[in-house]
Amino acid sequence: MVSPLREIEIANDRIRVVVAPELGGKISSLVSRNTGREWLWRNPHLPRRRAAASDSYVALHDTGGIDECFPTVAPSLGFPDHGELWSQPWEVEELGDSQISLVAQGVRAPYRFRRTLRLVRASARIELDYEVANRSPDRELAFVWCLHPLFAIEPGMRVELPGVTPIRVPDPRPADFTPSATKCFVGPLAQGEVALRSSDGGEALRMRFDTAQVPFVGLWQNYAGWSGANTEPYFNLGLEPSIGDSDSLEAALRRGTGALLPAGARRTWSVGLELEP
Repeated sequence: MVSPLREIEIANDRIRVVVAPELGGKISSLVSRNTGREWLWRNPHLPRRRAAASDSYVALHDTGGIDECFPTVAPSLGFPDHGELWSQPWEVEELGDSQISLVAQGVRAPYRFRRTLRLVRASARIELDYEVANRSPDRELAFVWCLHPLFAIEPGMRVELPGVTPIRVPDPRPADFTPSATKCFVGPLAQGEVALRSSDGGEALRMRFDTAQVPFVGLWQNYAGWSGANTEPYFNLGLEPSIGDSDSLEAALRRGTGALLPAGARRTWSVGLELEP
């Protein structure tokens, strides 16, 4: 008999987060306790299940929530689609009332990837702190990374970017609605911030980051235009703080935006997520 998936809840009076270590450290739920809104999309067609090494992400495991894409997003330089982290169980290194630290190991390259999720006391803010260690004694580690949240969206929601006209989520109901699915990158940004605001303007989820470490935001807009699982197309949105401005590691290196971590070195960065109000 297959054992049930382990899910760990971290919560305070303002926010509730659920993490699934066995699903690549997936953040499977992010709920405002003020309004009850679940901000993360969940695929109604695919069950959440442990991955095998040969599994396809889009066909079997594009289940929603927040995944970590590393050291590539698109298949590139021998690494699989959406990277190596989603397909393996992560080790719980530290667990407390307000934080959880998870660790994963490289499969095709010798690295250690660590993410600590911490709820800021008495606030609706989550801090995600990252550390990647290159364990090779003599070779650089090349990578791109993105936080890969898929949001549960509704007509009239707005994407807010600093210095850029807000992007409004379209209403799929009118007869003239044309389904679409596109991915683009914004940046390098002068200000590390992006937000998704509710259709009535009263709520928002805002992400903040240091542009010296995380210079780009990927924008995945799937307005009933795509499914990789032979199902009805999805209606969701990805706002992806990114190191690198391409899903392909190879392309990002050609463009000079991919990261190169020297042998034996470490790199750290952080992303904050905050619910407003």
